[in-house]
Amino acid sequence: MWFKLSDQTLQKWFAWINVVAVIIGFWVYYGVTHDAGGIAPWFITMNWANVVIAIIQFYFGYRKTN
Repeated sequence: MWFKLSDQTLQKWFAWINVVAVIIGFWVYYGVTHDAGGIAPWFITMNWANVVIAIIQFYFGYRKTN
């Protein structure tokens, strides 16, 4: 992913895969009950990190190259 920044097709694929992972992740997170002090904070942090990574991948996937 990061070592192939010039491969726009690869970046697009990974970006869309991350979008699906984010949708499933938030659906699971908000669809279940949480115990206090469990892994819920780490799970939501991972979901938001995935959002940031997907945005970066969309940038590299859809940017115009010279």
